[in-house]
Amino acid sequence: MPPLLTRSSATPLALEFFPTSARTEEAFAPSPAPLLDAHTGRLHVMRMRAKGPTRARVLVPPSWGDEGFGRRTHLFDALRYQGVELWLLEGAYFGSRRAAAQQGMNLPTVGDFLRMGLANVVEVRALVATALEAKPSLPVALAGYSMAGQMSAHAAASLDVEVPVTVMAPPDDASVVFCDGPLAASVDRAALGDEGMERLRAVLRQLSVLHQPVPRSRQRVVVAMRRDGVVAPAAMERLARHWGVTPTWVDSGHLGAWAFHGRALRRAVLTTLTA
Repeated sequence: MPPLLTRSSATPLALEFFPTSARTEEAFAPSPAPLLDAHTGRLHVMRMRAKGPTRARVLVPPSWGDEGFGRRTHLFDALRYQGVELWLLEGAYFGSRRAAAQQGMNLPTVGDFLRMGLANVVEVRALVATALEAKPSLPVALAGYSMAGQMSAHAAASLDVEVPVTVMAPPDDASVVFCDGPLAASVDRAALGDEGMERLRAVLRQLSVLHQPVPRSRQRVVVAMRRDGVVAPAAMERLARHWGVTPTWVDSGHLGAWAFHGRALRRAVLTTLTA
């Protein structure tokens, strides 16, 4: 099967950051992703400055349900004290980027779900290009937890530059979570019609990271959770095998690793910056 995105360069964004606190800045811009409306198509990114000299920039896409930046700040903020500048993307359909007809965090249609995923990947690619253009000598890496890991994997694989990447609890495709995992309960099966889940599963499997090339950078890490009940550990193993790396195992579940093993997760990110 051909890759979802052809490996290519990305066009930098014209971002103008404005200060929002002593340590953070934010910027808005039209999204480079296609098929978004006026509400979802307003790209929003927060930049968190490193404490002391900056040694690298790490871009973090949103995980499922990320409204704003609080969850990622909780997990990744300590990296700033290691000289890492963080760029956090607020994803389409969440927070300030909800669709006009959207009720809560539920996406109205399967089409919206697919547009969300494509937007995340296209916008992350553009942010990588923007960060590299701003200061080419400063390393730029990708990191993400759960869905953000999957989006980071797609973006890194589709770029023609070497971008270190750390994916944590990543599904190799979204069917693992939304067809076979606990979030299948959030899918309106009646609206999909007869055999709708099977059709949805087939579509999502076509969009697997396993159909993408291996990222060009040798600095790639897969952090897997042994007792994950949201993303099957086998899915993380498949991605690691595709990348030709050995998973870094954390003996915890999907939420437990995020809540109690932050130091190990951040150490994995630093690994890609020092290898």
